[in-house]
Amino acid sequence: MRRLLSTALLLTVTLAAAAQNLSDLIISEACAANFSGIVDERGQHRSWIEITNKSTGTVNFAGCFISDSPSDLKKYMIPKGDLSNRLGSRQVRVIWPSFEIIPGTTLYLVSTDGKTVIDTIEIPEDLPADMSVRKVARDVRRIDFRTDPSPAVPTPGAMNTDGDIESGSERVAHHDPHGWTLTLTSVSVVFGALLILMIIFTISGNTFSGKYKKRLSRHSGPSEEEAAAIAMALSEYNGGEDADIAAIALALHLFFSEEVHDSESYRITITSAVPRWSDKTRNFRKPVK
Repeated sequence: MRRLLSTALLLTVTLAAAAQNLSDLIISEACAANFSGIVDERGQHRSWIEITNKSTGTVNFAGCFISDSPSDLKKYMIPKGDLSNRLGSRQVRVIWPSFEIIPGTTLYLVSTDGKTVIDTIEIPEDLPADMSVRKVARDVRRIDFRTDPSPAVPTPGAMNTDGDIESGSERVAHHDPHGWTLTLTSVSVVFGALLILMIIFTISGNTFSGKYKKRLSRHSGPSEEEAAAIAMALSEYNGGEDADIAAIALALHLFFSEEVHDSESYRITITSAVPRWSDKTRNFRKPVK
């Protein structure tokens, strides 16, 4: 029981650590001189930064720090106990630090230990008022971000993507404007699937119907010479004549060639065509006319 509890506890801790990987967080956007943009919970215009979770798991970054000084990485601590600081996959969160962001400085996102720097972003000295510096995703699927040096219109609370990035459908439309590649691919897949199904049904039908077994059984019987030898032996044993030999040989040949056989399995019934003196019907006299 102790081992089971220890294993369960270790698994829980491992899953929790995997689900809260702080290294998946980035500073995706920042605005220094916010004069006419968004306002905080008190209705005031202040500097703000945006944090994005680029992973597919959930990350709780409460207790992390934001700073603009490498000598004081604990300048502002993100409040604990706030459920909004728990980011789901590809979610963003706007943070209002207690200090004003000054152009020309570098912002640091620091882990809960107050020492490990998770991510940084540089604020250009010539960043205009009410404009932001941001990181955009080169690939929306892999979320590979790069810093855009040009000032941008702020988009707080939204994923930053490059407008030049093509989606999958856009790439297909660009490389195949008439749709021939897509059409040929679709037709090939459909006919290929039908061909595979036809082969499967043909093989299974012949197998269950015994067609293959019948073909094999035709070659498992005796040859014509062997059939004649067997017929001679049977006729000699029964004291038969040449007609009996021919009848037995013909019956064996027809049976093993699957052209005709009795309804009884594994048995051949041969009736002599030549009447014997032991036939009781010969003891009857013909009626006198």
